[in-house]
Amino acid sequence: MAGYVIKPDALPLLEKEWISTLKEFQLDELHMKEFVPPHGRYSQWDKVQKRTLLERLISIIHQHSSIGVGAALEMTEFMTATHAFALSKAPDLIQSSYEWCFRYCSVQAAAWADATNSPGLINYVLDDGCSCRGKVRQRFQMSIENSELRQRFRLGSLSFADSKRVMALQCADLLTYEMYKEADRLICEAPRPARGSFLALFRGQDRLVTIKQASLQREVTRGMQIIMAMLGHLPEAEKFQVTCYALRHMKSEHRETLFEMVPSMRGIYSACLEKGEVGKRLDELPRELLPPDDSKWFESHGVQLRESLDEDED
Repeated sequence: MAGYVIKPDALPLLEKEWISTLKEFQLDELHMKEFVPPHGRYSQWDKVQKRTLLERLISIIHQHSSIGVGAALEMTEFMTATHAFALSKAPDLIQSSYEWCFRYCSVQAAAWADATNSPGLINYVLDDGCSCRGKVRQRFQMSIENSELRQRFRLGSLSFADSKRVMALQCADLLTYEMYKEADRLICEAPRPARGSFLALFRGQDRLVTIKQASLQREVTRGMQIIMAMLGHLPEAEKFQVTCYALRHMKSEHRETLFEMVPSMRGIYSACLEKGEVGKRLDELPRELLPPDDSKWFESHGVQLRESLDEDED
């Protein structure tokens, strides 16, 4: 996700010049996917025509915007599956990738406003094609109801609009596309140089960040933190029993995902197997199977788990 901070008095000028340029090139709207072969409507344009258009549009953006902000979320196959599972199980606790990126963008915009002593709040306009619009609006509303958060992050209003009618969203589309291509190049450590269009678009003061995997990992384990807090109220023997029962009923691929994220849970699972408690109902567990030092063992591994969940965020 990416976009631009544009001051109110500059917006009408940007829109007028943007529309005029698009008409000159016989375009109704700028959508970068339409230039991508083989299915893009304008993928057959020659390089000179495309470069001329982008140079004109980039010049308009630089003239009328204050700063570009963006967030790229690195999603490996492993983390994609982990995040999707966590989101399906706890949609009220886990943020979607769209929400996650929006949060980072708003933090960068607020940091710029503070650094430049720009007064006032920042109003956000997002594309109405967002599939999680309701959740984004709900979380934003909760944030602005907290006066401390609202002032700290300069949170003004939030609205959704059609990119065909709001030219600033088309500017955002251009930055998002170029940022995506550059982030992909850096993450994959590709030998090719940065795209010329990205270098022309990017300014030194623009704030484009790549969200690290560790940050997302902490996000998807938020539900686990709550579960561990609830387990903390049980007697020590029952903690071990309930954990064994939960691990047994996870799908094997989800269990492996959990072990990758929280290695100490693999040791807990091994102990469950050794004690013959995996797969048994809580009321069927024979007490004599519980070793006398279960309490200390679980407590020590619980500390490791909490430490892995509470690592400082970059």
